[in-house]
Amino acid sequence: MIDQTLVLLGGAHVHLPDHLEHIKKRGWRISHVFDRDTERRDELCKSLKAEPADPERLADLGCRRAVVCSETVFHEEDILNALEAGLHVFTEKPLAGSAQAAERCARKAERLGLTLHTGYFFRTNDALRRLHAMLRAGAFGTIVDVRMRFSHDGGYANWLDLDCWMTDPALACYGGFADEAVHVIDALQWLIGPIHSAHAVTGNALGWQVDDHGAGLVKFENGATGVVEAGWTDSEMRLEIDLTGETGWALLRAGKLEIGRRGTEAPEDVIPLSPLDAGEGIEPFLDRLEGAEASALVPPFDAVRVNRVLDEMGVRLPQ
Repeated sequence: MIDQTLVLLGGAHVHLPDHLEHIKKRGWRISHVFDRDTERRDELCKSLKAEPADPERLADLGCRRAVVCSETVFHEEDILNALEAGLHVFTEKPLAGSAQAAERCARKAERLGLTLHTGYFFRTNDALRRLHAMLRAGAFGTIVDVRMRFSHDGGYANWLDLDCWMTDPALACYGGFADEAVHVIDALQWLIGPIHSAHAVTGNALGWQVDDHGAGLVKFENGATGVVEAGWTDSEMRLEIDLTGETGWALLRAGKLEIGRRGTEAPEDVIPLSPLDAGEGIEPFLDRLEGAEASALVPPFDAVRVNRVLDEMGVRLPQ
């Protein structure tokens, strides 16, 4: 029986409650909490029945796994502290606040032989995993172009409080476009292959110090072109894909993934999209810790490539 305890490094991220729900369902628990905000740390310790943690003494806790949900600017420090203490690490996205910082984290994990997984939860979605398998099998022929959109209405609705670190450039490192675009960029590189070049245009409709929506143009190493659309200003939660290959196509709209052949409009297969749950991003990490199959685990250098694309797009905020 493995020890099912985790140390939490930072409680700032909006999806922490989602991860805690999955952690609890799997029989794991948070045993220690570190947060630079001591009031938040104490509240988390009370609600989780956990103890405060000293980031300089993580190796002394007897816990060998960490969950990083701190503000993005602190990801590198928290990840490196955990890795140096011999802890396997799950981190919320993005891996770090810049491509250089992300690469330092990935190289440390690689050198120490430790798991470093980033919560790109699209890789856990059954419909997208089936699309991935079809692409790997060449079901669409050579991919010509793809458009993917992941956006929501959080900037205008009352379910996402943006009066926080997410709109502080010094803490967030990236704005609202990147906040959702990271998932698109990871998914596209997982589905299609590495992105060779990228450029983005962003907008600010909400008046915060960061952008809140945008679109990017990308070119894949295999020659395909792509469009990335993301942000906080949509009229609803939206995940869409338009993918065209030499012999077939895929269309994701309104929770349905349709698969068709070139020259036909009617799909030959329709796959329902399961509800999107950011908390699923931690499931592959727990699978790995339990010794189970973890094919949805995000390799550290895949997460680095997301940061590289963001930085090439020019959307990293001035620090």
